[in-house]
Amino acid sequence: MSFFETKKTFTGRYLKNLTLYVFAAIIGGVLTGYYAPEASIQLGIVSRYFFMVLEMLILPIIFMAIMYGICQLSGIRNASSIVWKTILYFLIISSVAIILGFIFGFAVKPGADTGIDTVKISKSLPKTFEINDTSLSGTLYLNRHGIFLIVSILAGIFMNLSGAREKFLNILDHGLKVFYTVIKYLYLILPVIIFCNIAYGIAVYGINTLLPLSKVVATVYLADIVFIFGILGMVSYLFKIQLWKFLLDLKEEIILVITTSSSKTAFPLIFEKMESEGYSRKILRFVIPLGYNFNLSGACIYISVTCCFLIQFYNISLTVTDYLWLFVIISITSKTASGVPGSGFLALIFTLNRFGKIPLTDIALLYSVDRFMNEARSVTNFISIAISGAVISKIDQSSKNNNLK
Repeated sequence: MSFFETKKTFTGRYLKNLTLYVFAAIIGGVLTGYYAPEASIQLGIVSRYFFMVLEMLILPIIFMAIMYGICQLSGIRNASSIVWKTILYFLIISSVAIILGFIFGFAVKPGADTGIDTVKISKSLPKTFEINDTSLSGTLYLNRHGIFLIVSILAGIFMNLSGAREKFLNILDHGLKVFYTVIKYLYLILPVIIFCNIAYGIAVYGINTLLPLSKVVATVYLADIVFIFGILGMVSYLFKIQLWKFLLDLKEEIILVITTSSSKTAFPLIFEKMESEGYSRKILRFVIPLGYNFNLSGACIYISVTCCFLIQFYNISLTVTDYLWLFVIISITSKTASGVPGSGFLALIFTLNRFGKIPLTDIALLYSVDRFMNEARSVTNFISIAISGAVISKIDQSSKNNNLK
């Protein structure tokens, strides 16, 4: 049986029970982080290495999935139209997300009158964020997902033009099956990872860290909620997708994304779940991997809101041209926010470096609450990516129906 021809979804068989273990891990993590903070801090290394391993497995899957998707897309009569509509959709949704972040940033003013004493702020950041984005190695690291994407697209096009196309497809099919099986067993320890992740977060940050900066956190959450149920709700309505039912169908994956603070954890699972709901396999294999690089709406909202926070915090006066330039920079740098937890914060630093008019002096202030915003950022990314697969699938189906008339 082909990797893409599974009758029952992995989420249906496994994650249905795993959800109970996840909730138990959350409760255990909170209690451990609160009552045993010193031991909990040591647990942070467990989740960090898990996500490093997961990313090493996910990147080849994305690479192979895009190659497979391009070859499958070539069998669609209106393939070029689907490609351009997908690109246009990503551009529009990402732009709307950035604008929405600016609107909420201007309206709520999270950085005004915070009463925060900058002298008491720790100026140090973890070494993870000490990356020189002007160097070749730093640029390659920040854009590693984009580079993988471009190489996979070129490889897919080459494979599609090759006479050994079917042979390559069989190799990809088996390769994806192997990687998927490895990740399937890796997910058996997810409750342990979630336990360590939650315990570490409670021990290091706790609720007291959230209070002084609750306004910027609330602004990000509010903007994300409006984006999901307002913007994506409108898009879903236009394409006859029942948003609430759609979200309920993906509830196990959404729980995984929230508890692990990474949209990548649900990447191998979303295909089977959406395919079982009747969405086009060929379209999903093309759109969703692209979405993990070009449709990071949660990152767009997060970066635009936090930029507004810093502008207000430092009382910086910017012109309309400055904001337009910041919009362009966020459009580019948000594409680097696809990775392990914390990649969104790295994209924020990258944005500020490129913009040059907002100091990074007190950036550690935002890092202290970044973890609280990471969940909202990741789940918004995931839902937006899933909706894009459904929308493009609907567009493809509509085109087929019109051709039959």
